[in-house]
Amino acid sequence: MFQVTEAQREKMKAVIGFIGCSGSGKTAGALLTAYGMMREAYADMPEENVWKKIGVIDTEHNRSKLHVGLVYGETKVGRFLHLDFPPPYTTERYNAAVGVMKQAGVEVIIIDSLSHNWQGEGGIVETHGGMSGNSFQNWGKLASETTKLIKTLTQNDVHILATLRTKTEYVVESDSNGKMAPRKVGTKPVQKDELEYEFMLNFVIDIDHVATTSKDNTQMFEGHPQKITADVGRKLYQWLELGI
Repeated sequence: MFQVTEAQREKMKAVIGFIGCSGSGKTAGALLTAYGMMREAYADMPEENVWKKIGVIDTEHNRSKLHVGLVYGETKVGRFLHLDFPPPYTTERYNAAVGVMKQAGVEVIIIDSLSHNWQGEGGIVETHGGMSGNSFQNWGKLASETTKLIKTLTQNDVHILATLRTKTEYVVESDSNGKMAPRKVGTKPVQKDELEYEFMLNFVIDIDHVATTSKDNTQMFEGHPQKITADVGRKLYQWLELGI
């Protein structure tokens, strides 16, 4: 039955998208945000233990490991927990990978990348292509896959940060020397159109590593283009912890 209650601000778990083309810095941005969140949560914890609170589900051929030891601003990336995720990229396996990370004690899970669930080996687009019968009706049959994924992202007791690739295009514009030169830009995220609306915060990162927002329920980052640092994670964690 329905019940009417008085609205109160409650503590929340993060569901954040990092959207950009190849080379924009999605993974680095997610790692820095995750670190800032856990550093804020565990102010007195040794550095190496803070990184153990962060786990990466890696569909990108282990490339997230390349960030270990790199320094971004004032933050050196430590040895986070890592899960290699080869194909097939089914929704069921994504959900299972999140479960494994939770069992390992991870509090911030980075899914790098969520796009493979849509357009990867064993993903939704490939599955649809292998189905016989009416194409439109087959999309309806696959709707439950997206529903299951959304449930994993939004109904969880851990923070979820997900990277999403964008389709890449090139535009010709004036460079710093006044000469016309091609520049890589990202356009539409590679995922089901409606999925990005499920995130509370979407960072759109350009090839110069500057992040803007396409959605910001926190109202802290909208209209303030910036390079993502650990301070973003600290501010975000403080906002998430407001309320009962």
